[in-house]
Amino acid sequence: MKGSSFRFPKGILLLFIIVPVLIESVEAGEDDWPRFRGPGGAGTGSGFDCPGGVDKTAMAWTVALPGPGSSSPVVWGPRIFVTSEDRLRGLVHLECRRVDDGSVLWKRTVEVGPYRTHKMNNTAAATPAVDQDMVVFSWYHSGRKVAVLSAYCHKGKHLWDYDIGSFKGAHGLNLMPVIHKGSVIFAHLHQQGGYVASIKGATGLPDWKTPYPRPSPKTTYMTPLIRRLDKDPSRYEVVISSTSTGVCGINLENGKEAWSLPGVFKERCIVSPVNITAGGGLPGSIITAGCKKEGGNNVFVALRPPEGGEGRAELLWQLEQDAPYVPTPVSDGKTLFVLSDRGIIQAVDPRTGQAQWAKKLQGNFYASPLLVGSTLLCLSRDGEMYSIDVKGGGKVLRVYDLEPGDEVTWVDSSPALAGNSLFLRVGARLDCYRSK
Repeated sequence: MKGSSFRFPKGILLLFIIVPVLIESVEAGEDDWPRFRGPGGAGTGSGFDCPGGVDKTAMAWTVALPGPGSSSPVVWGPRIFVTSEDRLRGLVHLECRRVDDGSVLWKRTVEVGPYRTHKMNNTAAATPAVDQDMVVFSWYHSGRKVAVLSAYCHKGKHLWDYDIGSFKGAHGLNLMPVIHKGSVIFAHLHQQGGYVASIKGATGLPDWKTPYPRPSPKTTYMTPLIRRLDKDPSRYEVVISSTSTGVCGINLENGKEAWSLPGVFKERCIVSPVNITAGGGLPGSIITAGCKKEGGNNVFVALRPPEGGEGRAELLWQLEQDAPYVPTPVSDGKTLFVLSDRGIIQAVDPRTGQAQWAKKLQGNFYASPLLVGSTLLCLSRDGEMYSIDVKGGGKVLRVYDLEPGDEVTWVDSSPALAGNSLFLRVGARLDCYRSK
């Protein structure tokens, strides 16, 4: 397998290049969940109605997957895509299933080979990304010692492979791409340096590639944020966070770094950047990001990009206690809901960082919370789904046991929502719940 390889029968390549010129990119709709934490990485939705909280009566179907994993499913229209691992055989499977009933449409397999990860990681941990043309996912080729990005069309035809490059990290690879207007964007920032890149979806070749050669003491596992610029809504930027870079805004057109807030993180970044004022009617953007801190409260900061679009971002506030290491918070644009790994949920004023209320949940949490209307869904590592009324001061509406089974060590996959369907990945099982 070669990096950026692209093979088509004679006469097909020209057609493939022309079609994207004639057809504009289609943005994700209510029936789509195109990336980790859904459209815009916001982790919000409205189609699934769950008064009183999620329970077994709403289950539409449940299916066995070919193996476990902690990646989340992604959805485009009638198709849902999910990855699974076969650790003993060194394989990772990408499956396409029907949203209606969970039946398999097709399965493709890549050979990872023998690859050692942290005990809480796995070879099917990276959530894919999907748009109207393709689904892409990352994996590690242990034989060649390179990370790879693979793309398939919705009918299962292999489109291309892109060699991301070498990787060094104590926990193993978990690189989650996003797709924006036909381009695949990812951040490959690890202990040997790395880069941020945009890849043409039509060809698997780079639009741009911005190097960040400085070695990082810790690998970053966040998913990039695509942010619409406040003063020019026709333009976008990529927001990333890592130990070596801090928080940066990168021009999506040419890959040039526009602004940054360096020196704020000293440990591993897993919490993904979020624009916590988007859709709330507040002026400007406030972006949050975070990292681990050994022996104390994790670091979780809010910043404002510079008004002119370039220079140093302004640090607005830092969460004083119960900051998350793994779960990415969710916001309705007016209130930020922060879930810590230890189960503390806080409703925070996005402008000041002051907690309006706080609630202690039982258990530990790695899955990122999902906000559906005024109900916050929090999935514990033990497989218990908490439905919380955020308008009622954090009242717990229901605690529902997903019954993971003895074969499941932890339930760490973040929920996905498309239309009136809620998808929960429980180890080697995929469940679908629907509004009544």
